[in-house]
Amino acid sequence: MKSILILALSAIFSFQTFADSTLQQRLDQRKDNANKKRPDEVKKVMDDALKELQKAGIAEASLKKDTIVPSFSIDGKDISEFYKDGKIIVSFYRGSWCPYCMMQLKEYQKYYDEILKKGGKLIVLAPDTKKEIAKTKRNHKLTFPIYSDKDNQIAKKFGLAFKLDEKLKKLYTKFGIDLKKNQGNENFELPLPGTYVINKKGQIIYAFAEADYTKRAEPSEVIKLLD
Repeated sequence: MKSILILALSAIFSFQTFADSTLQQRLDQRKDNANKKRPDEVKKVMDDALKELQKAGIAEASLKKDTIVPSFSIDGKDISEFYKDGKIIVSFYRGSWCPYCMMQLKEYQKYYDEILKKGGKLIVLAPDTKKEIAKTKRNHKLTFPIYSDKDNQIAKKFGLAFKLDEKLKKLYTKFGIDLKKNQGNENFELPLPGTYVINKKGQIIYAFAEADYTKRAEPSEVIKLLD
């Protein structure tokens, strides 16, 4: 009986510790758990792809802090219509099939009311079709707007888009990830998971872009910039 009680208390403590951890700590834990289950050949393909992406310098060449955000449209409205009244957060994710992306979206949901109270707007973009995005919002009970970045057109303006190499395409197919269906094209392109805060002048006051898709901007820190 005593041992059962100890196990129960340990489980409660572990759950509470996980719940109180940062998004990045939870992402790191998921990555560690996934790596323990992956065959070495799978890890090699993914590690090699990451090294090539880092070597290409896409993250380093993407839009940086203190630059003016380029013009682009969302639902027929120029982005300036969104930031003219206050700061906005623009965040890109890879797709509904990405568990790290879904963890990030759920974290933004947790802070969404606070974003609105601070007078900010949250603009989330993905290369998925509108139909796929609607399913994502429904499945994960997300109430903030998510927009379809068709063919990664907006991600390209931020310098975030890249094309998957052949080995990674085959691996994704093996995993059951159907990018052609999800995106409605045959481009096999994805965005880096970038996050930006833009002020009323259209100036980027915060920029995050990382080649490693398991690394994300921390929503709890990002929203502080809305003050």
